[in-house]
Amino acid sequence: MNRPIPKSKRPIPARKPKAGLEPFRLYGSFNNGLSQLSVAQVVEEFLRRVEQTIEPEQRVMQAQRTIGALMGLFAFNAPGAGYAHLHKDVFARLSALTGETTDHLVTMAGVAR
Repeated sequence: MNRPIPKSKRPIPARKPKAGLEPFRLYGSFNNGLSQLSVAQVVEEFLRRVEQTIEPEQRVMQAQRTIGALMGLFAFNAPGAGYAHLHKDVFARLSALTGETTDHLVTMAGVAR
């Protein structure tokens, strides 16, 4: 059991990369920045989900998810997530969609006002 594993006598095969798949060509082809959404787009998507939900209980749950997403974006210092008018707009739209007051939504989010 204490013997070392013998080294293979076969040479490592030299593979030629397929045309167009060289590393220097692949480096620039993957740009994650093209698919990143802005804070407003993320919030709009969550608000769209609240609008599409039919049942009132489910709407409140989706509203809580929207508030959680907004808080998460703010916690990660996403550009534009800390604007007061964005927060006021989101809470106003959520209160209109759910029938809850903005103060109640803030309380549900666990944030002191």
